[in-house]
Amino acid sequence: MTSPSTQEADTDSTSPLPTENLGASQAGSSVYGGRPTFGLIRHDGANGGTLTLYELLPSEQADARRERLERGSPTRGLVVEDFEDVFDESVPNDDDRWSWEDWTAVKIASLSGSRLRSILSLVRETLHGAGLDDGTVTSSGYAEVFLPEAVGVRLALGFVGVKPIQRVDRMRAFCRGIARMSYEECYYWHAKCRSPSSPNGEKALRTLLTDHI
Repeated sequence: MTSPSTQEADTDSTSPLPTENLGASQAGSSVYGGRPTFGLIRHDGANGGTLTLYELLPSEQADARRERLERGSPTRGLVVEDFEDVFDESVPNDDDRWSWEDWTAVKIASLSGSRLRSILSLVRETLHGAGLDDGTVTSSGYAEVFLPEAVGVRLALGFVGVKPIQRVDRMRAFCRGIARMSYEECYYWHAKCRSPSSPNGEKALRTLLTDHI
């Protein structure tokens, strides 16, 4: 699979592209001193489990991104919550070297039912490949896992892309396509999907990965 040049990437995606072999020691984005920049939460309800993916951002950066999106398209707002309200003052990876004051949790998507079942293989493969325990968020009950940037970027593509799909075979094909992408391709499409200047990025990615079905 070949992607266009990454020069079109969103201007706030300043992180360098990671290598293909992402080790567990790569805690997150070098831009933020190695801290995790995504968080995944699982909780069970009356209708089964739900997985919700968040991107972790400083408040100022989240506000700036929201303003850019709203200027480009008033309907493309962000759901921004305080970090402590979402993660109950949890400390990622039991490491207290980072302060989470003035950080936010930007909701990417929540998946349940057939969409959750379709994306579980992508979640397992992506977390396992990064040396992270996937069992806590793919089994049952409440669980949180904090993710390196490259892992979060790949999962973000899966979450935003699969949510509008109605057919299960298309959901599974989409997730398989995301799993096969290189990290460079993931970063390109992640920037394209969230860019105010590219409102059809998500649709283009779904077409690329499922149009053959």
